[in-house]
Amino acid sequence: MNDRDIFYDTAKLSHPEQEIVLRKAHSICERWWFDKLDCLQSFARQQVKGISFEDAMGHFVEGALMNVIYRRQILPLDEPHLEVGFRSMESPVDYFLWIIVPLKRADKIVIGMTQLL
Repeated sequence: MNDRDIFYDTAKLSHPEQEIVLRKAHSICERWWFDKLDCLQSFARQQVKGISFEDAMGHFVEGALMNVIYRRQILPLDEPHLEVGFRSMESPVDYFLWIIVPLKRADKIVIGMTQLL
């Protein structure tokens, strides 16, 4: 059995199309969180507590890197899931959004997306 993660090509989507996918994933997710990486304070990401989804989406700027990944074996989550999110690529503080979509709802996100090999 193949247990490698599957990455989906989001680079072909426009920024507004990517935003639609992120918002849809949030609407059907099990959970989500938002991290920041401020290398002046730490070389590890720190979770941002108490931020709204809308405020987090404010960091989804042009040039942000979006990802959609079918995770088959990542810890600490106990079961396969779809990970949807972005890295803002902002400076000096970089932000990361993580959205966890259960596999039973994943087809609502990945339909029409190309898998990367």
